[in-house]
Amino acid sequence: MDLFLIIFLGIILCLLITIGLLLLSLAKQGDERKSFIKEKSMCQTFLIMVCFLIFKIGESLYLTFVRAGEVVGINPLIFLTEISIVFLISLILNKKRYGDWSAE
Repeated sequence: MDLFLIIFLGIILCLLITIGLLLLSLAKQGDERKSFIKEKSMCQTFLIMVCFLIFKIGESLYLTFVRAGEVVGINPLIFLTEISIVFLISLILNKKRYGDWSAE
C-alpha cells in the first residue's frame, strides 16, 4: 500500500510541476494571449468536470433506485488528479492552437 501511495503522490507532483511550467511559459507571451489561453483552458476543464459530475449523479441515482446498490462517494484525491490531467491536456492543446508553440 505504501508503494501505491508513493507512486500516486509522484504522479500528482509531476502533474503539478508540468502545469506550473506551462503556466510559466505562458507568462513569456503577451498579456491578452496568455489570459485567453488560460481562460479557455479553465472553461473547458470546468465544462468537462461538470459533465463528469452529472454522469456521477446519474450513476448514483441508478444504483440507488434501480439496482438498490450502495452508492460510493467520489474520492477527492482521484478527482483532483482527474481535474489536473484534464486541465493539463486542455492547456497544452490551447497553447498549441493559440500560442507560439514553435518559438520556444
